Formats: sequence, C-alpha cells, structure tokens
Amino acid sequence: MSPPADQPVGIRAPALVQRFSYELNRFTHLFAHRHGLHPTDVDALAHLHQAALRGESTTPTRLAAAIGLSAPATSALLRRLETSGHVERTTDPADGRRHLLTLTASARQVAAGFFGPLADALRASLAGLDDAEVAVVERWLADATDAARQLSDRMTGQGRPATAAPEIGS
Repeated sequence: MSPPADQPVGIRAPALVQRFSYELNRFTHLFAHRHGLHPTDVDALAHLHQAALRGESTTPTRLAAAIGLSAPATSALLRRLETSGHVERTTDPADGRRHLLTLTASARQVAAGFFGPLADALRASLAGLDDAEVAVVERWLADATDAARQLSDRMTGQGRPATAAPEIGS
C-alpha cells in the first residue's frame, strides 16, 4: 500500500494508526459488552496484564494514576472486578500496609480466549513480510507507543515535579 506519488512516505502513518486504534477499541468494547464490563474495567484489566508482562507490581494507587480515576472511583472499580472474580487484592509482603493487584487465572483465561484470535490475526497480517521487515514494524510500534505515552505523560503532568498551586487572591 504505497502513498500516492504526491505524498511523502510515512505521511499516512498517523491516519492508519488512528484507524487501527479505532478497530482495537471496537474489539475491546465488544469484549466489555460480552462480559458485562464497563470499558474502564477493561482498561484496568489491560493495565494489570501489561504490568504483569513487564514484571511490575500494581497497587490501587498506581492503577488509579495509570487509568485516570479518582481514589473513590478506583475503589468501586476494584470492588466490581473482585466481585466478578477478575482481580485479587493481596497484602504486599514487603509492606503490609500496601495491597497488590493481580489478575486471576480465570480472568487471564477469559481474556486469552477472546483476544487470542486477535493476536493470531495480527501475526497473520505479518505473513507477507520477511524477518527484517517484521523487525522494522516491531521497532516502529515500540517507538510509536513510547512517543504516545511520553506525550500523554507530559500533557497530564506525570513524571514532572509537583508545583505549588497559586494561592487564591494572590
């Protein structure tokens, strides 16, 4: 799929990523609907899954910051996910005051059953590429994801030192 002759290579990438993102969101909303979950619940489950893949532990506070929820909204979300058997909250062995969140085996199994075919379809879409081309696609996806995350972090103020709010009346 080459760009028209009057457009430089790469010019369509943002629009194609937007289309791809839309289709992934549609797929995720279908999962939420089929399993009686709110899209925010699926965001939380996805965050816990990605954190586990990176070997990171997740606390309710970290989850709230990652998906942009207040503490009360996160508490309600976690109650729903615990009640539905998707998430377990355990005491952190290193700090008994903290709780760690993990996906249950049944949540991982349900997600694998639904999202596994998507992963298969995405891998199949690479079939026409040689190993070097796949490596370029993987590198670009990683770099594009990092760029989007960094921009989001800058726009939300994450990773920056907190600044004092101006005093009222000053």
